[in-house]
Amino acid sequence: MEFNKEQTKITKGVAILFMLLLHLFCTREYKGLFTPILMIGNAPLVYYIALFGDMCVAMYCFCSGYGLMIGYKNNKEIYLKKNLIRILKLYINFWIILFLFVVILGPVMGKGNIYPGNLKTFLLNFTAIDTSYNGAWWFLTTYIILVILSPCINKIILKYNSILIIVISFMIYFIAYIQRIQVTIVSDSQLVNYILRQAALLGTSQFPYIIGAIFAHKKIYSKIYEVFNQLKFKNIIAISLIIFMIIAHGIVQTLFVAVFTGISFIVLFNLINKPKWIDIILSHISKHSTNMWLTHMFFYMIYFKELIYLPKYPIFIFIWLVAICVATSCIINFVYKFFINIIDLKLVNRMNNVVTFKVNN
Repeated sequence: MEFNKEQTKITKGVAILFMLLLHLFCTREYKGLFTPILMIGNAPLVYYIALFGDMCVAMYCFCSGYGLMIGYKNNKEIYLKKNLIRILKLYINFWIILFLFVVILGPVMGKGNIYPGNLKTFLLNFTAIDTSYNGAWWFLTTYIILVILSPCINKIILKYNSILIIVISFMIYFIAYIQRIQVTIVSDSQLVNYILRQAALLGTSQFPYIIGAIFAHKKIYSKIYEVFNQLKFKNIIAISLIIFMIIAHGIVQTLFVAVFTGISFIVLFNLINKPKWIDIILSHISKHSTNMWLTHMFFYMIYFKELIYLPKYPIFIFIWLVAICVATSCIINFVYKFFINIIDLKLVNRMNNVVTFKVNN
């Protein structure tokens, strides 16, 4: 059984939920924010679950690498065009959110000096060159770079030894991680520091992306599934391994392992036989994952912090934020579809004009 499109959607649904958990509860300074239900030592249980969620970006990268490799192998001729359309549509989605949450809501909430601030700041954010408005937006720039580089990455993966590629990719990841966390190289130039930061973010993101692409190329998930599916208690084993990873990550609290826990979780979670309603819910949430990623920080941190943490208990806070983000996403999607339909109609008309011109000549 291959890792299919529906499983990818479900995985993205889980990833965005982990992102919200991570940002809401991955703190020991919880007093005044929420009331823990269970404590482990001097930290809430939810802290360790949220900490495990630091793999959310690695999960996205894996799914992106996997999906783009499939798309590349299926039709190389239109791959570049599809990627350009993908980036354009992402930008349109992003600009709608930028307009609603920065241009309109910023001044309304009395934060117009920051949101949108001056013209330079706005233009840098508008192009995603600098994403200072929202801390969660950093991945937007990284993702776009990965998509642009994906034809080259895919060619390398198809041509060269996979183990060698993984080793080199891991070495890049290791160096980039050190630069990202410790900032060992610092320049007097803002431009150089910006390039170093983007290189570090790209370097840490390319590793799970490349693993995902190799999984697609070598059909690794299918091979794991064939072996694992023969086990008598596969669900118990998979769940036990996930619990073990949560505990282990609680002991080894470093972002460095997020790639490995993320990829392992993706495989184990998709091997579990789950009730159909869980897949339906996660698939539905996945449809809103981009908007949830791009907006959730405006709710829980920037504009409505007290409102989001109002329910006091973690489970209710979490459900509350998810519900608000999904409801907001429905509005964003409505506006998005309006603009996309206009753009698609213009493209169709342009293509028809080209065809008519060729026929007449």
